[in-house]
Amino acid sequence: MAHLSAIAFAVRQAVSAQGISLSTGHAQQLVAAALGHNNLASYQASGDDAGLPKAADIVLDPERLRARASELGHDGGAFAQALTTALQARFPDAELYDDHEAWLMDVQDHFERVIVDEDLVNSQVAMTNGTFPRTDVELPWWDALDEYDGDDLSLDFEGLVTVDQDEDRVYWGHEIEVRATLTVERFGRRLFSCRRVDVEHAKLRWLGKPNESLD
Repeated sequence: MAHLSAIAFAVRQAVSAQGISLSTGHAQQLVAAALGHNNLASYQASGDDAGLPKAADIVLDPERLRARASELGHDGGAFAQALTTALQARFPDAELYDDHEAWLMDVQDHFERVIVDEDLVNSQVAMTNGTFPRTDVELPWWDALDEYDGDDLSLDFEGLVTVDQDEDRVYWGHEIEVRATLTVERFGRRLFSCRRVDVEHAKLRWLGKPNESLD
């Protein structure tokens, strides 16, 4: 638990300078809560401490932190500010997110951009005579982020990449059917890293007619 202990120590020093007294035990409990755990025992039983230095994205849990701070008689707001500073200092290469919604919006935007840029999809887009390819991705993890079973997040995507048709060019189609697997590497309850897109199939709907299957 070396990382959590170091973070808790840094937070204690920071809030102490503001005249706030915080015990080591309470500081550790609040760090664990901010990282999505109900208590310190849950954090200790997880692999989160080993996962922290591997995480490219650290996603905080402000609601759980506020609730735990209230239970322990502390100001969750002051603690959150000090925690953010401590995490950024210890893991300068990680992206820190204030809550899971901000993170999921970023992940969704990332996948929508990367799908369009994948070679298989790009080759089909090139046949459309269209411009501005785009797609919509709906992630299923908005309400289930904390249902951590140790596995990476994975989504089987089936959707369309669409383009704007140039009226001055021949119309061959404006929709590409795409099947892909979207994966987010996970190192803890709220610790994430590599985002991968593996396109299995991409096929233009010639003249706008749906293909019989994606096989």
